[in-house]
Amino acid sequence: MIQALASLFGYLMNFICGLVSNYGLAIIIFTILVKLLLIPLTIKQQKSLQQSQKMQPLMQELQRKYGNDQQKLAEEYQKLLKENNTSMLGSTGCAGCLISLIQIPILFSLFYMMQSPLTHIMKMDPVKIEAYKNELIAERKAAAIAEIEANSGDYLSGEYEQYLANANSEEAIYVHPTYYEIEIIKENDLMDLNFLGINLGDVAANNKGNYALLIIPVTSALLTYLSVAITNWINKKKGIVQPKPEDSEIPLPDMRIMNATMPILLGYLAYSIPQGVGLYWTVSNLIGILQTLIMNIGAGKDKKLLDGPVIQNKK
Repeated sequence: MIQALASLFGYLMNFICGLVSNYGLAIIIFTILVKLLLIPLTIKQQKSLQQSQKMQPLMQELQRKYGNDQQKLAEEYQKLLKENNTSMLGSTGCAGCLISLIQIPILFSLFYMMQSPLTHIMKMDPVKIEAYKNELIAERKAAAIAEIEANSGDYLSGEYEQYLANANSEEAIYVHPTYYEIEIIKENDLMDLNFLGINLGDVAANNKGNYALLIIPVTSALLTYLSVAITNWINKKKGIVQPKPEDSEIPLPDMRIMNATMPILLGYLAYSIPQGVGLYWTVSNLIGILQTLIMNIGAGKDKKLLDGPVIQNKK
């Protein structure tokens, strides 16, 4: 499934690259198109999360009242769901989580597409790709052996013999096992991967001396943090407060830890993969922030949403 999606996305990227002739700009346009396609799911996710946050205090109130009577608790819980026109998934926020899970295959597919642009974007014949790969290995092997010969002065030295043994058995010495298609592109100038001075085929973790490659991972982490902060700020203005796990009788994930670690994890992810994927995630975060702001401005006109869930007083 992932490979099929990567191939499908590759056709779209190929088309966009043909229009704009710029890899970075093509990724930005591609990201916008993907986000547009996901708008219905995004709206549903936002409403599900908002509903969940507003339902939590009411669910806790039911737990305190009827915690010792599980049958009564179940009855009142079903009434609460019916009164607020929501489902069990919506009340716990699981619907929003399930929608988020849908985006995981998309992200993995983008990773496969951008790690193998010859296969998925340029649609090059695998035989031709293998020929390019073997040619690159041969060139780098010859250059490495020539350097050892020039420096050692003794072709029969143990170092030379060991190197030849490795050279004949491990191609990973000369090409990266995952990103060799990107190396082929750069070596043969088959495609311009540069965007604002950054090679979008490079991996920051593999080029630690190139500090320009930190721009996208750091920006990605900052935008993720900003997205979380804006969501929390909006919820606070609406009077929605995420209950602390220690204060709840219902098991809840500690959102404070998740909110703090998510930007770091996503920043590290962008640091460990090709810059093109990081650019996609950065632009996606920026669009997500704008969507959140626009949707919540629109929600201010929705009286039903502002009123939130209700619970009848039980006498």
